Amino acid sequence: MGFPRWTGWLVPALIAGCAQPSPQPADTSADVAAINAVRDHEAALAGLGNADSMMAVYSADVVMMPPGEPIVEGIEAAKRWAEAMFAGASLTVNYISSQVTVSGDWAVDRYTGSLTITPKAGAAAMNEEIKGVHIMRKEADGSWKIAIDVWNPNTPPAPPAGAKP
Repeated sequence: MGFPRWTGWLVPALIAGCAQPSPQPADTSADVAAINAVRDHEAALAGLGNADSMMAVYSADVVMMPPGEPIVEGIEAAKRWAEAMFAGASLTVNYISSQVTVSGDWAVDRYTGSLTITPKAGAAAMNEEIKGVHIMRKEADGSWKIAIDVWNPNTPPAPPAGAKP
């Protein structure tokens, strides 16, 4: 004796009725706007050349990965790194594009931009096209801070003077 014909549609219908609906993506537009504001604030602060002010956009446990340099870990080390940088040069940062992905209290900001470094010793300014990633964390007060900052130029460094290709 077989199953009645109606079981062919009843079992799938019951299973479908018991399935959980797919979660709807959260509206992250307010977070994305806040993250964009942090990135813009970082660019403005870099132009001021003040390491104390610059630290406002970084988390206390920030990790920076500047091109061609060792990893910088923690806010105090980041401040010392910024002080050394600002002592030798003025910066102009211009972010060109950004793609922000938010997941809970974490976000990834993948960006491109341009960086102008003007040595204070009077040498010619250097312009670089850059790309990078900010990994941001929402702090307890609801603000977003850069927790990991990685960037590098689009072109390799120039060879030393007199080097053969």
